[in-house]
Amino acid sequence: MIRGGITVLLACLVPHHAAALDGHAVQARIVQALADAGQGGAPVVSASRPYPPCADPLDVAPHQGGWQAVQVSCAGTGGWSRVIRIEGGAAAPRVPGAPGDQPQRPALVLAESLPRGTILEAAHLREAPIGTRTSGDLIVSLETAIGRRLKSNLGAGQPLLARHLDHDWQVTDGGPVTIVTILGGIRIEAAGVALEPGQLGQDIRVTNAGSGEVVHVTVTGRNKVMVRPNIR
Repeated sequence: MIRGGITVLLACLVPHHAAALDGHAVQARIVQALADAGQGGAPVVSASRPYPPCADPLDVAPHQGGWQAVQVSCAGTGGWSRVIRIEGGAAAPRVPGAPGDQPQRPALVLAESLPRGTILEAAHLREAPIGTRTSGDLIVSLETAIGRRLKSNLGAGQPLLARHLDHDWQVTDGGPVTIVTILGGIRIEAAGVALEPGQLGQDIRVTNAGSGEVVHVTVTGRNKVMVRPNIR
């Protein structure tokens, strides 16, 4: 009688087996994860390939820091993991010194995947070396990013570009600016007029109000710009 009771108890403790997954289900989960992370590409998955069952939602993460492949894993009982190739997926940022490495400069990348509309905080970002041929204006300063709103979904490890953020104009087209020049350690200020709008850290053109000269400058603050070295 006791043995029979133990058998019944153990049977109640064993979870029901989840149904095996097929390629369609795995592909759909990966496509959704790519969309949530703001990534392109298509998973290379055979629709007829069977996958182990998983009672929990599948977790999808970039493989080795890039989206050329993803790690699909099940965290439930008897958990498993598979690496799926993504055709057209984004590569991970290069490691300095790697063969064929291009020149690098430090910039900000996403520490986690974030949806459109997120107000950026310091914890959302980390610094990483990024190839100088990366298209767009790389954001390199936390001060430039914190408090700004994302215009699109971005994936973990993706470089943060100015076009990813809502505009935060520090200088307006036709507005007055203070032009700062540093010569031999001496700070010289002059009045000017902006020829185009600019965000913090952005390179724009202004006119020196005194000389009428067009000057190439970098936006450093509200209505403040600094002359770019060796560029006039």
